[in-house]
Amino acid sequence: MANITMKIDDDILLKARRLAFQRKTSINAVVKQRLEEFVSSDLSREATLKGLEAFFQRSKARVGKKTWTRDELHER
Repeated sequence: MANITMKIDDDILLKARRLAFQRKTSINAVVKQRLEEFVSSDLSREATLKGLEAFFQRSKARVGKKTWTRDELHER
């Protein structure tokens, strides 16, 4: 497992340590969890995009040449 070094404002770090202590966890655990969520959300996004692309490929709908005008569609 890799280690990282971060620069964090002293006030933020102090508040984070207090909050982590209240929640019976550590700064390391909080950062690790947030990084996992960050990566997971991107993986979920990629999977969604791949699913949409596959759906579009399977779809029988096709886009043809536009043969109408906006005004024609909204004639009253």
